[in-house]
Amino acid sequence: MAVPKLRFKEFDGAFSKNTIKKLAKIYVGRDLVEGAYSPIKTETHIYPIYSNSVDNEGLYGYYNFEEFNFDNDALTVVGRGAGLGKAFYRRGGFGTIGRLLSLTPKDKSFHPKYMSDYINDKLIIHNESGGIPQLPRSSLENYEVVLPSYEEQTKIAFFLSAVDEKISQFSQKKTLLSQYKQGMMQKLFSQQIRFKADDGSEFGEWEETFLHTFLCESLIKGSKGNKAKKLTVKLWGKGVIPKNEAFQGSENTQYYKRSAGQLIYGKLDFLNCAFGLIPEYLDGFESTIDAPAFDIDNKIVHPYFLINRFLQKDFYQKNGEEADGSRKAKRINQSVFLAMQIDLPSLEEQIKIANFLSSLDQKIEVVAQQIEQAKQWKKGLLQQMFV
Repeated sequence: MAVPKLRFKEFDGAFSKNTIKKLAKIYVGRDLVEGAYSPIKTETHIYPIYSNSVDNEGLYGYYNFEEFNFDNDALTVVGRGAGLGKAFYRRGGFGTIGRLLSLTPKDKSFHPKYMSDYINDKLIIHNESGGIPQLPRSSLENYEVVLPSYEEQTKIAFFLSAVDEKISQFSQKKTLLSQYKQGMMQKLFSQQIRFKADDGSEFGEWEETFLHTFLCESLIKGSKGNKAKKLTVKLWGKGVIPKNEAFQGSENTQYYKRSAGQLIYGKLDFLNCAFGLIPEYLDGFESTIDAPAFDIDNKIVHPYFLINRFLQKDFYQKNGEEADGSRKAKRINQSVFLAMQIDLPSLEEQIKIANFLSSLDQKIEVVAQQIEQAKQWKKGLLQQMFV
């Protein structure tokens, strides 16, 4: 049996191959039932109900069903839906909801933390049925794993837990910085906090201004839908990205050229905060009239001040609902958008606000890069420590 490239020096034994069903008992989680979101009380414990994103800590439910209350450490694997095939290590007693498979080791056949990292690194799911992708219990039972001794697994698991803790610390730092930025934006745009001019004097009052005063729609015709290099606006201010479509697109659909620095928004997703500034690398890409773009008069408004102002709920929700009425899918057309108003400070104060928020973004980006580097480092470790 092969051995890994990277190994703790005190271990030298061969790895062994087994199917998961020989190493673990696998339970299929129960579907959520009425009242399942309330904590369940027993004589000795209160079991809370968790329903976290699978991108975070997984989906877990705690139940007062003896068969599904695990007292020992275990792991879950997502059997269908978002996060399919992703494994999560869980400490202490828990039960699971219907979409999850729970694995509990037979004796000391494997360490749950080690196995969760192993599955995340090795498991590939082939959707041969052509239906909704899923991981049945039978497939997971017959999945073959190659493992070292329990003692070696435990040491590796302890080491990888320390790596995960570092990633978690970076993630927490990123969250705190993002929350701080959100709090500061609310105070800056509500004028609870004001900057001063370079000479120490107070800036003047903000003035209510129509958007058409400094925005002008760009209507430069581009390609048809079957040839256009397409872009799209992500929801919740997450930026502008290339649009990858499985089909070519219609030759009857007209697209319009977009330029770097333009403001763009999604007509159908105004209430979902679909705003962005077109980045340099998407200069020359195209969108339909459903994602209109606008040139910005930089002598009146700073683009980065503007986009952050648009991302505030008191702008997109208030204006979107007033224009939308009760019809959530109504398009916010260009004429309606340009007739909206915002309060603008002087350009000098806008620049100070924009620079301050940009500095926070840079700090958040540095931490995001640290998270990605740590994840890539862990991925490299897994490839060398697992067989």
